[in-house]
Amino acid sequence: MGYIFSLADAESYERWFRSANGRKTLEFEQGLLKKVWQPVSPQRVLEVGCGTGIFLEWFRSRGHMVAGLEPSAESLELARRRLGNKVRLTRGFAEELPYEDNEFDTVALITTLEFVEDPYAALREAFRVARRNVLLGALNRFSVGGLQYGLQSFWKYSLYSRARFFSVCQLSRMCDQILCGAVPIEWRTCFSFPPQLLPYLQFVERIPFMQRNPFGHFIAMRVDMQYRLRTLQTPVFDEIPGGAKITVHSLGYWRSSVNEPESSMNA
Repeated sequence: MGYIFSLADAESYERWFRSANGRKTLEFEQGLLKKVWQPVSPQRVLEVGCGTGIFLEWFRSRGHMVAGLEPSAESLELARRRLGNKVRLTRGFAEELPYEDNEFDTVALITTLEFVEDPYAALREAFRVARRNVLLGALNRFSVGGLQYGLQSFWKYSLYSRARFFSVCQLSRMCDQILCGAVPIEWRTCFSFPPQLLPYLQFVERIPFMQRNPFGHFIAMRVDMQYRLRTLQTPVFDEIPGGAKITVHSLGYWRSSVNEPESSMNA
């Protein structure tokens, strides 16, 4: 089941992002996710572990059709207050998503893997439900911030005392294992310095070279799905990859242009 946010946790989370430091942190995280994700058209987006709806609101403001799943009833109530009936919200768990295969173009897990019981199962479900990519936002175990949270947990309780942090290599390895081989992955990080220094080092954090280092506190990662054969659920609106073959015998799906035996392509 993992750790489920209480009302006090959800309200604390909201207060932080309303503070000056929280707003600046949110701006950096959303900017990094945008740079890594870069969708070319509006998408169907599912956020797993949507919390109080802060990132759902951001996805929707960018023209995407969004849905959210969250195990905490208290967090969902705050999300409904924020978003009204504009977004489909469901109570559920990341390890068992109540959606069809490939139902969404993008599945996002932003500071979600840290709190689930089984990160592998949560990622496996995200890949099952996604058609194009999985977007991850995770806290880095090998960052200055990660070390600070780890040390503070010995004498001070915080929400992140319940969290499990990850590294860039660990996330990449988990994705490769679940998808049975190397897949295209794009990542960036931010907050390479202690959070207290952010107001003075914003320009450094925006340098592309700094965002390529694997030790920033927030990791933004896009994992692309690769298919040899994929159905077109909405053919009029679907994007066909360059080089893909469509014939009168294959209406309703596209086929990779790689020369392979017909039997293997239909498997």
